[in-house]
Amino acid sequence: MEKVTENVYTNTKIRGCNPSIVLTTDGAVFIDTAQLITPLLEMRNFALKHGKIKALINTESHIDHIFGNHWFAGECPVIGHEKLSNTFWKIPEAFNMSTYDYSLDIIKRQDPEGLPFMPKKEDYIINPPSITFSDKMTFKSGNHTFKLHYTPGHSDANISIFVPEERVVFVGDTVFSNCQIWFHTCDPDALLSSLRFLSTLDVDYIIPGHGPVVDKTYLKYQAGFIYEWLSAVAYGIAKGWSKEECIKNISFADRCPVDIGQEDAMEYVQSANVSVIYDYLTKV
Repeated sequence: MEKVTENVYTNTKIRGCNPSIVLTTDGAVFIDTAQLITPLLEMRNFALKHGKIKALINTESHIDHIFGNHWFAGECPVIGHEKLSNTFWKIPEAFNMSTYDYSLDIIKRQDPEGLPFMPKKEDYIINPPSITFSDKMTFKSGNHTFKLHYTPGHSDANISIFVPEERVVFVGDTVFSNCQIWFHTCDPDALLSSLRFLSTLDVDYIIPGHGPVVDKTYLKYQAGFIYEWLSAVAYGIAKGWSKEECIKNISFADRCPVDIGQEDAMEYVQSANVSVIYDYLTKV
């Protein structure tokens, strides 16, 4: 794990999201859970050495953020946006397998040491949020304040968690740092609006959903990359290209890699991104 501040830890070197921990005087608060079991259990053991686990917050419903919720079932409340229930424990149809089988396949290929700890399908506890909110929510744990904000865009259920005492904000997949951005469930207008909101927070550290920890200057770069995608597809539409032609001719695969362990998803990311933006630009 990477120590970001005195009480904030994250893991940016594994497949999936950047699962994080805030250590408070009343226990550990987790933000998202690892998609691989071995680092998940390591993070749990680390947190438990400092006290109980106080809460788990999910920034969104995508599987790389919520896979590990099973290991927190019955231990602490799970917190998330009220819209999480619409897409919780679901994966894109293009993956052509069940969510459990998809997760099991990843563990077999990328975390074989964790395979003995993978529960059977019938024993797997999905463990969705038990506490939800619509726009804003604040709670205290020990000496720390957790300000939860609805920041949609990457999906319609994304949230960000601002911890002022540590001058850090956890933004989930609103930011992909130095790696491919996924638009597969994106609303570009909402995403750009959320980036503008995040720029108003008084923070030193932004912990993204994927990639290295950054500061607020990266928000402008992320917005710029989104506008590049929009411009590229708009140019294709202006040339009279169909959606299929845009998918064939437009790619940012040479810009940066897909996040760790997801190299085989590059083609899916490019085609899904073009498809979503094409539909956005051509909607009535």
